Amino acid sequence: MGFASSYLRKHAYFDPFLPGAPVNGTGIIIIIPCYNEPDAISAVNSLACAYLPSFPVEVIMVVNAPENAPAEALELNKKTIQQLREWGKSNNSDSFYLHVIEAPLFPPRHAGAGWARKTGMDEAVRRFNMSGNEKGIIVSFDADALCGKNYFTAIEDCFRPNVNGCTIYFEHPLEKDGGEPGVIVDYELYLRYYVQAMRYAGFPWAFHTIGSCFAVTAAAYVKQGGMNRRKAGEDFYFLHKIFPLGNFTELNTTKVLPSSRVSDRVPFGTGVAVKKLSEGERRPLMTWPVKSFEETGELFRSLPGLFRASARETAAIASGFNPVLREYLAINCFVEKVGQVNNNSSSYPAFRKRFFRWFGGLMMHRYLNYARRNGREDISVTGASARLLDMLGVPAAKCNLDLLNIYRRIQRETVWRC
Repeated sequence: MGFASSYLRKHAYFDPFLPGAPVNGTGIIIIIPCYNEPDAISAVNSLACAYLPSFPVEVIMVVNAPENAPAEALELNKKTIQQLREWGKSNNSDSFYLHVIEAPLFPPRHAGAGWARKTGMDEAVRRFNMSGNEKGIIVSFDADALCGKNYFTAIEDCFRPNVNGCTIYFEHPLEKDGGEPGVIVDYELYLRYYVQAMRYAGFPWAFHTIGSCFAVTAAAYVKQGGMNRRKAGEDFYFLHKIFPLGNFTELNTTKVLPSSRVSDRVPFGTGVAVKKLSEGERRPLMTWPVKSFEETGELFRSLPGLFRASARETAAIASGFNPVLREYLAINCFVEKVGQVNNNSSSYPAFRKRFFRWFGGLMMHRYLNYARRNGREDISVTGASARLLDMLGVPAAKCNLDLLNIYRRIQRETVWRC
């Protein structure tokens, strides 16, 4: 029985799509969901032009649609499948092989990037299971993204140590795909500010969670229960299951270029955000103030004192927090939760790890929204980004493009690990 046999039996929704085993030694399998995509071949060509690693690579394109998809989308899917299969006939080799999965129509309730990504990732696990390669690397990509020339070799180098997964550095093209450059700048600045503010607060899992920009080992994927079927945001929820394993890092020596175009294919994400901003909604783009992140920093800095603390001592420590944070923690049974964490932790590292399993990415996000509802009004992403840079001792800039370039440089030159 292979390392993933039990997982596949319990969690895979479909029987195998692809015949045969992968080429011996296959080390990377790229998963690409594809729905109503006019130029998926560009993503494949970008990958095919990248320098190959020391082992074979497979790409699995999961062409999918909901049962209620419009006829035009289904027709475009058919053309895409034909085009991809023709590409494979002309270009496939033992070192780089494109597979196309024509997924069954998904029920509208679950149809979306999550189920398509899960379908492909489960197939990748199945293939690594056949070859007995639990260290095989499953990479998440998008059908409208492009990659750097050293994409595969950088991923190979990143996973040579004992790494469970990584996020991959990205930059949205600012003048391509029909997007409005100023809108893309604002949106990416918003993403980078959010991650940098979490790092400033001391949150350990302060990584970008973008569907086209992460990779995990097959073993880590299986251990944490695999991908979910969410319509969107699947990347956030999946990665926040992976982070607690530790040995997670950033890969900043290569680059992914996610699309910056307008889209309404999913409920939220880059495409929808760009669409709203382009239509003039919520201008200027707003975000949470640095103050809200600072308040969580008070909590994270208190962890050594909370270790082995009694309920009374825990309550006393919490009484010193900002009132908004204190109220949020009380609502979430903070004293009781800390007691439970302590009861199951024999050392401070174990306590800290278990604490952040409770106060994870979703709790952090919910606190920011709670603070917003209780007096922490949003401010412009321009003002928030400049304020955070000032607190970091970094000279700020007057325009969002310059601010974005500063944040890009900071996050490219600093590798975050957990």
